[in-house]
Amino acid sequence: MAGSSVFRLFYFLAFGMMAKKIFYRKIYLGFFLCLVNTFGLAQVDIGIKGGGHVSQVLFEPNIGLNFDFLPGIETGIVAKVSANPNVALQAELNFSQKGWIEDMRSPSDPQEIFNLERTQTFRYNYLQVPILTHIYVGGEKFKVFLNLGPHFALLMGADSSRSADAQETDIAAYRYESSTAVNFEYGVTAGAGINFTIGKSTFQAEARLTQGLNNIVNRDSQNAPTASLNQVAGVSLTYFFRLKDKKEKADVEESP
Repeated sequence: MAGSSVFRLFYFLAFGMMAKKIFYRKIYLGFFLCLVNTFGLAQVDIGIKGGGHVSQVLFEPNIGLNFDFLPGIETGIVAKVSANPNVALQAELNFSQKGWIEDMRSPSDPQEIFNLERTQTFRYNYLQVPILTHIYVGGEKFKVFLNLGPHFALLMGADSSRSADAQETDIAAYRYESSTAVNFEYGVTAGAGINFTIGKSTFQAEARLTQGLNNIVNRDSQNAPTASLNQVAGVSLTYFFRLKDKKEKADVEESP
């Protein structure tokens, strides 16, 4: 009897695991087919993007420190897939410069009177991928939109420079170099702007904010800050051209 009970228990466990695998496979297959169907019906636009921004790093602790915004550029390619009248998915692959400037002067420094520039600049380059929900309203020619979603970035390189008037005793509070840098960054992106369409070409102007959610300086490195988060504000212009027109379900069903 004991052997029979063990056999039944083993049978039910094996059957349950098999049924669970089949169930999940059906879910994955159904999700994949929905994506294929959506893409088949959707309008697809491809774009080339260029823009500028200012960036800084939110450091903690930062008492007594003076940081300035660093100008940078962002350029890349954009794909927008739209199957819903007011919602689209926008994915980008961008080259993005970020960083910060540390001003070594203090308000009580007598050299401030002569406006001597004593700064150290830290600049680093990312390959960045935002994946955004694109919500828009308006007519065929003109639309207003909101973008919101996560971004992921891979560090490509970093460098630093000092101003000509910087002194030997001017030492940056936090170092950012290959030995202390975190190679992967993620965060949230939010933007707003306008689209205007001429024929099958669309121009998209956007103002955007991004907030990093992980430290860019390794906390295990010497004299590392407890927090070091990227913050960026910028504007961009994207030129889209239509790769594929949107199809209605009725058109797809009637086609041979």
